[in-house]
Amino acid sequence: MMQIRYRWFRIQLPARARDLAAIVANCPFESAAAHGFARAPSGGASYRYLWRSRVVVTKLDAEGAPTYEQIDSVSFTDFAVVELGDLIFLRIENAGRNIRDLLNALETLAGMGFTAKPVTFDKERPSSVFNSVDSSKLIGLKVVGAVLADNLVARMEFVSNEGMVVESMEVLAGLKYKVELAVFELVLSGLRGQIAFAANGTVKISGQIAPKLISLVEKDLPLFI
Repeated sequence: MMQIRYRWFRIQLPARARDLAAIVANCPFESAAAHGFARAPSGGASYRYLWRSRVVVTKLDAEGAPTYEQIDSVSFTDFAVVELGDLIFLRIENAGRNIRDLLNALETLAGMGFTAKPVTFDKERPSSVFNSVDSSKLIGLKVVGAVLADNLVARMEFVSNEGMVVESMEVLAGLKYKVELAVFELVLSGLRGQIAFAANGTVKISGQIAPKLISLVEKDLPLFI
Protein backbone atom coordinates (compact mmCIF):
# COMPACT_ATOMS: atom_id res chain seq x y z
CA MET A 1 0.00 0.00 0.00
CA MET A 2 1.71 3.14 -1.24
CA GLN A 3 1.96 5.88 1.34
CA ILE A 4 2.42 9.52 0.37
CA ARG A 5 3.55 12.31 2.69
CA TYR A 6 1.85 15.70 2.54
CA ARG A 7 2.53 19.09 4.06
CA TRP A 8 0.18 22.05 3.88
CA PHE A 9 1.19 25.70 3.99
CA ARG A 10 -1.07 28.71 4.21
CA ILE A 11 0.38 31.27 1.81
CA GLN A 12 -0.29 34.94 1.31
CA LEU A 13 0.51 36.67 -1.95
CA PRO A 14 1.10 40.38 -2.53
CA ALA A 15 -1.90 42.17 -4.02
CA ARG A 16 -0.12 42.65 -7.33
CA ALA A 17 0.57 38.90 -7.70
CA ARG A 18 -2.59 37.04 -6.74
CA ASP A 19 -2.42 34.59 -9.66
CA LEU A 20 -0.01 31.85 -8.64
CA ALA A 21 -0.39 30.06 -11.98
CA ALA A 22 0.86 33.16 -13.79
CA ILE A 23 3.70 33.53 -11.28
CA VAL A 24 5.14 30.05 -11.84
CA ALA A 25 4.62 30.37 -15.60
CA ASN A 26 7.23 33.13 -15.51
CA CYS A 27 9.87 30.62 -14.41
CA PRO A 28 9.62 27.52 -16.64
CA PHE A 29 12.10 24.70 -16.26
CA GLU A 30 14.23 25.00 -19.38
CA SER A 31 17.34 23.22 -20.58
CA ALA A 32 19.71 25.86 -19.22
CA ALA A 33 17.81 26.58 -16.00
CA ALA A 34 19.07 25.48 -12.59
CA HIS A 35 15.48 25.24 -11.39
CA GLY A 36 11.99 26.06 -12.56
CA PHE A 37 8.34 25.04 -12.70
CA ALA A 38 6.10 22.95 -14.92
CA ARG A 39 2.56 21.65 -14.86
CA ALA A 40 2.23 18.40 -12.95
CA PRO A 41 0.92 15.37 -14.89
CA SER A 42 -2.13 15.23 -12.62
CA GLY A 43 -3.33 18.51 -14.15
CA GLY A 44 -5.67 21.00 -12.53
CA ALA A 45 -4.03 23.40 -10.09
CA SER A 46 -1.05 21.07 -9.65
CA TYR A 47 2.51 22.03 -10.44
CA ARG A 48 5.99 20.57 -10.36
CA TYR A 49 9.09 22.29 -8.99
CA LEU A 50 12.23 20.90 -10.64
CA TRP A 51 15.89 21.50 -9.88
CA ARG A 52 19.21 20.24 -11.11
CA SER A 53 21.93 18.78 -8.94
CA ARG A 54 25.33 17.31 -9.66
CA VAL A 55 26.88 14.31 -8.00
CA VAL A 56 30.38 12.93 -8.32
CA VAL A 57 30.59 9.19 -8.96
CA THR A 58 33.77 7.25 -8.26
CA LYS A 59 34.67 4.44 -10.64
CA LEU A 60 37.62 2.07 -10.79
CA ASP A 61 39.48 1.63 -14.04
CA ALA A 62 40.93 -1.65 -15.30
CA GLU A 63 43.94 -1.25 -13.04
CA GLY A 64 41.87 -0.48 -9.97
CA ALA A 65 42.68 3.22 -9.89
CA PRO A 66 39.77 5.52 -8.99
CA THR A 67 38.34 7.86 -11.61
CA TYR A 68 35.73 10.50 -11.00
CA GLU A 69 32.75 11.40 -13.14
CA GLN A 70 30.19 14.17 -12.67
CA ILE A 71 26.59 13.23 -13.32
CA ASP A 72 23.79 15.75 -13.61
CA SER A 73 20.39 14.77 -12.29
CA VAL A 74 16.96 16.39 -12.12
CA SER A 75 14.76 16.09 -9.04
CA PHE A 76 11.25 17.37 -8.51
CA THR A 77 8.52 18.00 -5.98
CA ASP A 78 4.84 18.19 -6.87
CA PHE A 79 2.53 20.66 -5.21
CA ALA A 80 -1.05 21.86 -5.61
CA VAL A 81 -2.77 25.16 -4.99
CA VAL A 82 -5.82 24.84 -2.74
CA GLU A 83 -8.12 27.85 -2.61
CA LEU A 84 -10.75 27.93 0.15
CA GLY A 85 -12.66 31.19 -0.03
CA ASP A 86 -10.14 33.98 0.40
CA LEU A 87 -7.51 31.60 1.78
CA ILE A 88 -4.77 30.00 -0.31
CA PHE A 89 -2.90 26.86 0.71
CA LEU A 90 -0.13 24.82 -0.85
CA ARG A 91 -0.29 21.05 -0.61
CA ILE A 92 3.24 19.72 -1.09
CA GLU A 93 3.70 16.06 -1.90
CA ASN A 94 6.52 13.99 -0.42
CA ALA A 95 8.21 17.14 0.80
CA GLY A 96 11.77 16.81 2.01
CA ARG A 97 14.58 19.21 2.73
CA ASN A 98 13.94 20.84 -0.64
CA ILE A 99 10.74 22.41 0.68
CA ARG A 100 12.62 25.55 1.66
CA ASP A 101 14.01 25.86 -1.88
CA LEU A 102 10.49 25.67 -3.30
CA LEU A 103 9.15 28.34 -0.96
CA ASN A 104 12.17 30.56 -1.59
CA ALA A 105 11.63 30.25 -5.34
CA LEU A 106 7.98 31.24 -4.98
CA GLU A 107 8.92 34.18 -2.77
CA THR A 108 11.44 35.39 -5.34
CA LEU A 109 8.81 35.25 -8.09
CA ALA A 110 5.95 36.73 -6.05
CA GLY A 111 8.02 39.48 -4.47
CA MET A 112 7.73 41.33 -1.19
CA GLY A 113 4.64 40.32 0.74
CA PHE A 114 4.80 36.58 0.09
CA THR A 115 4.49 34.52 3.27
CA ALA A 116 4.15 30.80 3.94
CA LYS A 117 3.08 29.37 7.28
CA PRO A 118 3.01 25.61 7.90
CA VAL A 119 -0.24 24.01 9.00
CA THR A 120 0.22 21.65 11.94
CA PHE A 121 -2.13 19.23 13.66
CA ASP A 122 -0.33 18.85 16.98
CA LYS A 123 -3.15 20.13 19.21
CA GLU A 124 -6.14 18.70 17.34
CA ARG A 125 -6.97 16.88 14.13
CA PRO A 126 -9.35 17.59 11.24
CA SER A 127 -12.75 16.52 12.56
CA SER A 128 -14.23 16.17 9.06
CA VAL A 129 -11.99 13.15 8.47
CA PHE A 130 -13.43 11.21 11.39
CA ASN A 131 -16.99 12.48 11.07
CA SER A 132 -17.23 11.43 7.42
CA VAL A 133 -16.05 7.81 7.60
CA ASP A 134 -17.94 4.74 8.76
CA SER A 135 -15.34 3.71 11.33
CA SER A 136 -11.91 4.70 12.59
CA LYS A 137 -9.45 3.28 15.05
CA LEU A 138 -6.11 4.36 16.43
CA ILE A 139 -3.56 1.71 15.44
CA GLY A 140 -0.29 3.53 16.09
CA LEU A 141 0.84 6.07 18.66
CA LYS A 142 4.21 7.62 19.42
CA VAL A 143 4.61 9.93 22.42
CA VAL A 144 7.61 11.89 23.65
CA GLY A 145 8.46 13.86 26.75
CA ALA A 146 6.62 11.62 29.18
CA VAL A 147 8.20 12.27 32.59
CA LEU A 148 8.34 8.98 34.49
CA ALA A 149 10.53 10.14 37.36
CA ASP A 150 13.17 12.71 38.21
CA ASN A 151 15.66 12.88 35.33
CA LEU A 152 13.80 10.12 33.48
CA VAL A 153 11.91 11.08 30.34
CA ALA A 154 10.38 8.40 28.14
CA ARG A 155 9.81 8.08 24.43
CA MET A 156 7.15 5.43 23.86
CA GLU A 157 5.62 3.83 20.80
CA PHE A 158 2.47 1.69 20.69
CA VAL A 159 1.02 -0.43 17.88
CA SER A 160 -2.24 -2.39 17.80
CA ASN A 161 -4.17 -3.82 14.87
CA GLU A 162 -7.24 -4.00 17.10
CA GLY A 163 -7.19 -0.29 17.91
CA MET A 164 -6.33 1.67 21.04
CA VAL A 165 -8.17 4.05 23.35
CA VAL A 166 -5.64 6.45 24.84
CA GLU A 167 -7.79 7.16 27.89
CA SER A 168 -7.74 3.45 28.74
CA MET A 169 -3.97 3.00 28.46
CA GLU A 170 -2.76 2.63 32.04
CA VAL A 171 0.87 3.19 31.09
CA LEU A 172 0.00 6.77 30.09
CA ALA A 173 -2.30 7.49 33.01
CA GLY A 174 -1.27 10.60 34.91
CA LEU A 175 1.62 11.39 32.56
CA LYS A 176 2.16 14.60 30.67
CA TYR A 177 3.44 13.94 27.18
CA LYS A 178 3.40 15.16 23.61
CA VAL A 179 1.97 13.09 20.77
CA GLU A 180 4.60 12.89 18.05
CA LEU A 181 2.65 10.59 15.71
CA ALA A 182 -0.86 9.15 15.60
CA VAL A 183 -1.89 6.58 12.97
CA PHE A 184 -5.52 5.78 12.21
CA GLU A 185 -7.16 3.10 10.10
CA LEU A 186 -10.38 4.29 8.46
CA VAL A 187 -13.20 2.53 6.63
CA LEU A 188 -15.61 4.23 4.23
CA SER A 189 -18.18 2.28 2.21
CA GLY A 190 -16.19 -0.90 2.69
CA LEU A 191 -12.93 0.66 1.49
CA ARG A 192 -9.94 1.08 3.78
CA GLY A 193 -7.34 3.75 4.20
CA GLN A 194 -4.77 5.01 6.66
CA ILE A 195 -3.91 8.49 7.81
CA ALA A 196 -1.04 9.43 10.11
CA PHE A 197 -0.62 12.85 11.73
CA ALA A 198 2.86 13.95 12.82
CA ALA A 199 3.43 16.83 15.20
CA ASN A 200 5.47 18.74 12.61
CA GLY A 201 2.51 18.91 10.21
CA THR A 202 3.39 15.95 7.99
CA VAL A 203 0.37 13.83 7.11
CA LYS A 204 0.85 10.37 5.59
CA ILE A 205 -2.08 9.01 3.63
CA SER A 206 -2.56 5.66 1.91
CA GLY A 207 -5.23 3.23 0.82
CA GLN A 208 -8.26 3.13 -1.45
CA ILE A 209 -9.86 6.25 0.01
CA ALA A 210 -6.73 8.41 -0.10
CA PRO A 211 -8.22 11.08 -2.44
CA LYS A 212 -11.26 11.38 -0.17
CA LEU A 213 -9.08 11.73 2.92
CA ILE A 214 -7.07 14.52 1.30
CA SER A 215 -10.24 16.45 0.49
CA LEU A 216 -11.54 16.01 4.05
CA VAL A 217 -8.29 17.30 5.56
CA GLU A 218 -8.39 20.30 3.24
CA LYS A 219 -11.99 21.03 4.15
CA ASP A 220 -10.84 21.83 7.70
CA LEU A 221 -7.63 23.71 6.87
CA PRO A 222 -9.14 27.15 7.68
CA LEU A 223 -9.61 25.93 11.27
CA PHE A 224 -5.85 25.49 11.72
CA ILE A 225 -4.48 28.88 10.68
